[in-house]
Amino acid sequence: MEEVLKIINPMTSTLFWSIIVFIILLVVIIKFVLKPVNKMLVKRQDEIQKSINSAEKQKEEALQYLEQQKTILEQARKQARDLIEESKVAANKIKSEIEEKANEKSRQILETALEEIRAERQRSITAAKNQIVDIALDAAQKLIGKTLSEEEHKKLIEESLKEVTKI
Repeated sequence: MEEVLKIINPMTSTLFWSIIVFIILLVVIIKFVLKPVNKMLVKRQDEIQKSINSAEKQKEEALQYLEQQKTILEQARKQARDLIEESKVAANKIKSEIEEKANEKSRQILETALEEIRAERQRSITAAKNQIVDIALDAAQKLIGKTLSEEEHKKLIEESLKEVTKI
């Protein structure tokens, strides 16, 4: 049995020191490797979470900006429609004013033409009366065979004109 103990004994001491070295190595690894690695993992996890939060915040800001841009675009479209409508109203107003001025101008031209026609008619009537009087005087002189005095001419002309205007 001693022999067996001698054989086991050297193994026991090696086994004992192996366990001690393993425990020391385990403590060193836990203290110097696992704690820094764990801290590094926690730090990395925090950074990732911050990045995720930042990305979500940026996404929300982008969505808000998009909504603002949509609102601004809709306002611009509304302003454009309003401007077009105002332009149409202004154009119709200008068109109406032009038509009104043209109608007024044509009415004035028509009135002027009618006045000229009336004046020309009056001149024609007066000229016709004068010709009729001259013809009547010539015919009366031929019929009567004598020349009338100035007063008789005037009296005869006035009577003839009264008769012609009655017709």
